[in-house]
Amino acid sequence: MSAHARPAEILLVRHALPEPDGTKDPALGEVGVAQARRLADWLADERIDACYSSHLKRAVQTAEPVAASHGLTVVIDEGLREWISAAPSYQQVEQLDDPARAAAWNEGRFEDFLPEHDADDLRANMVRTIRRIGLDHPGERIVAASHGGASNTFLADVVGSSRRFFFNPGYTSISRLHVHADGRFVLISINETAHVR
Repeated sequence: MSAHARPAEILLVRHALPEPDGTKDPALGEVGVAQARRLADWLADERIDACYSSHLKRAVQTAEPVAASHGLTVVIDEGLREWISAAPSYQQVEQLDDPARAAAWNEGRFEDFLPEHDADDLRANMVRTIRRIGLDHPGERIVAASHGGASNTFLADVVGSSRRFFFNPGYTSISRLHVHADGRFVLISINETAHVR
């Protein structure tokens, strides 16, 4: 089978733990840097042909150690962005100051936790972006560093879930899927986290 007949394999990675700094675009904190290194170590023996990331620092800094260990540079793709909301700054779900949203998260009622955003736009954007990246790399394995909400919304579409946020993505978790030449997605795994346990 030629490389062009083989599907691309996308490793969709949620960013590592950032350190909130009052902005919408915080960098990784000490724990997040360690998580990104563990991700790179976990993937060191896998063939990785390209590394993509959203433009946000927490995703770029998650992808950089993986790219470096494979002699690659990170390709910035704003299509891998998180939801767009009116929130003035990034806030970790572990430190939510809204009691109702925090309770929803802790009880697994993720739909009730979500901030106001255009879910249809996010879904369409992620489907379009992951499909494009896959079709640009037939027969290759690609790391794509993105965000928890974006990954959830995309994977909900792949599995046909009516819920936009249906699982709790671990920091640096990996979800794998194939992108076939006809644009189909075939899911391999969701939320691999053995490397950070």
